[in-house]
Amino acid sequence: MRRRVLRGSCVAARWVEWMHIKTGPARVLGRTHMTQNNPRDAYRDELTHVDESGDVRMVDVGDKAVTRRIAVAEGSILMHPETQAMVLEDRAKKGDVLACARVAGIMASKRTSDLIPMCHPLNITKSKVEIESIPAMGEGARKDGRVGFHVLATCGVTGVTGIEMEALTAASTACLTIYDMCKAVDRGMEIVDVRLLLKEGGRSGVWEREGASAAAVEGKDGAGATASDSSEDAPAAPAPAVAFIGYQNSGKTTLVEKVIAELTARGLRVGSIKHHGHHRFDIDVPGKDSWRHAEAGSRHVGLICANRYAEYADTDQEFPLDDLLARYTDVDVVIVEGYKTAGLPNVVVARSGVDRLRGSSSLDLVDDATLAIACNDTLANHIHINLPVADINDAATVANVVEGYLAR
Repeated sequence: MRRRVLRGSCVAARWVEWMHIKTGPARVLGRTHMTQNNPRDAYRDELTHVDESGDVRMVDVGDKAVTRRIAVAEGSILMHPETQAMVLEDRAKKGDVLACARVAGIMASKRTSDLIPMCHPLNITKSKVEIESIPAMGEGARKDGRVGFHVLATCGVTGVTGIEMEALTAASTACLTIYDMCKAVDRGMEIVDVRLLLKEGGRSGVWEREGASAAAVEGKDGAGATASDSSEDAPAAPAPAVAFIGYQNSGKTTLVEKVIAELTARGLRVGSIKHHGHHRFDIDVPGKDSWRHAEAGSRHVGLICANRYAEYADTDQEFPLDDLLARYTDVDVVIVEGYKTAGLPNVVVARSGVDRLRGSSSLDLVDDATLAIACNDTLANHIHINLPVADINDAATVANVVEGYLAR
């Protein structure tokens, strides 16, 4: 009998059709939760590791944005109470079971691409494996009363593809190592509930397993630390910054606004800083409570609500840009408007009309840190510099320049 083989997109279509029948149409929101009624969270109806002819492939990620990515996975190994006691009391003949399992999980996360055929090799910046005992009763106990150990693996990377498989591999390998070191006394151990709890970063944003947020949030803290320092959470590194510099009325703000929107649409988390060249500015709303605080003499005002905060302060001298950038640890890139002389990687924004009024060329702003020039056609025809030149209204091309810098 000949077997009928579904090829390429047909495979995905049939699979999607079946899932639609079983669960109803899937929806994608900013934060996706996995529930019993919604087991599928795909934001596309294609299997990315299957090409049009039905052959497996490694996905080309060369054009994807560089973002900070985090994944948290868990797994448990259940065993006889006497086996658990042997491990906790360090009586296993092969040595320290839990220490060995932690190291094995970390090592496995760094070798995931050698084990899973279509995974990309990643320069992992964080690999942390935590193991806790599962008691028979009380906090952390299972409903069935079985005991063993729970593994929580957290992996982080700044790159162009996700790190979920690395976290899952770390959790699985840690459980397998415990089994290997204890199998002589308990071959009936079971490895269960190996699953992803959380992933962040990339075009799809945040995915979080419902009911697992507490463990996942605890696990992801400090995911920017290096693998060699996996035992301690290091402070997250500030995001790289790109400045848009130009003279007054050159169109910086309009271009910055469009580029922020374009990068955000591509899945990047964007922060921004505007350099104000004058001595004072007001950002508060006259008459509001925080404004009244400042008018009464408060030098440092903060305003906080459930999902946003703001603060502003009076200073005796200009606040250092580097100190401000150091606080941008929750985004993938900071777009800075202004700071012509700060030495940041920059895009020079210029218009021929502005140059005529000034009587000199805006190209005098070009320096060794300039990534590209964004200008109008009239000026572009007179540029003879070996740098990319983009139309001042072409935010997509300028966003490509920013992403190219992030990928370096």
